[in-house]
Amino acid sequence: MKTLYKVCVSSGLEFECIGDCDLDLHEGDQVIIRCERYQDFGTVKTGALGEPLESEADFEKLRSGSGKGRHIEGQKIPLILRRASDEDLATECANQEKASSVHIKTVERIRYHNLDMKLIHTHYSFDRKLLVFQFSAEGRIDFRELVRDLSSMFHVRVELRQVGVRDEAAILGGIGSCGRPFCCASFLPSFNSINVKMAKQQGLSLNPQNISGCCGRLKCCLQYEADLYQPNGCLHKPPAGKAKAAANAASDSPAPENAPPRAEGNRSAGKNRGQFRPPNQDKKPKKIPLQEMQ
Repeated sequence: MKTLYKVCVSSGLEFECIGDCDLDLHEGDQVIIRCERYQDFGTVKTGALGEPLESEADFEKLRSGSGKGRHIEGQKIPLILRRASDEDLATECANQEKASSVHIKTVERIRYHNLDMKLIHTHYSFDRKLLVFQFSAEGRIDFRELVRDLSSMFHVRVELRQVGVRDEAAILGGIGSCGRPFCCASFLPSFNSINVKMAKQQGLSLNPQNISGCCGRLKCCLQYEADLYQPNGCLHKPPAGKAKAAANAASDSPAPENAPPRAEGNRSAGKNRGQFRPPNQDKKPKKIPLQEMQ
């Protein structure tokens, strides 16, 4: 029997992989996974995502399609081969050093091709058959010439992935205005929809500098307590049904015998209150003698 695990290969690169139940994997275990054309080194992020299954079609239905995961239509689910050994860990450290030098050379080639893009992260696969470059840009970038240049320079298969500003902050990491690491880089599994209405309901300042994160978007923490707040002036009415029927029945029922009589006041007085009354036209102004005025 096999089950599904989520494995983090590098910053911003996560896979949902199939692993044997006999491996007994837990969060934090380091493993070697096999993709279609290469092998990679990763760390298990979660335990089993579901019950053990047998067919690969059942695993396809179980895939969560996380926004930070790497899911390509038509691509087979990666397979967990084994636990990583000490030799595998040493190889991965050497690959990271190699990726750092490749990153510097790639930045120079981007400037040479005069491309308006920012290189964020470079990842070397475990068997050094694939180079993955993650970059950010305001619009679409035609990087076909750059891919051919990098492939001939490093003699490997090159893959470029464009990410958004929120993914960029999650990959690079940092310290927020609260003094803690970014939520997206530490524990948030995916990005949810956030709007200014959440800040209004919580009575926060609408100054963009106060409610925006380092990525320039609204802070992810605005959604944490959004469900606990109600809009100002919102009346909590009972749902239509028995409560409404009971209220109508109470209004139609006769008054008890010992109840005091209702005061029948002048209802028209309340209606006429506050209305404009013109001066009486029958009264003539009083004439004052000229001698008294002097």
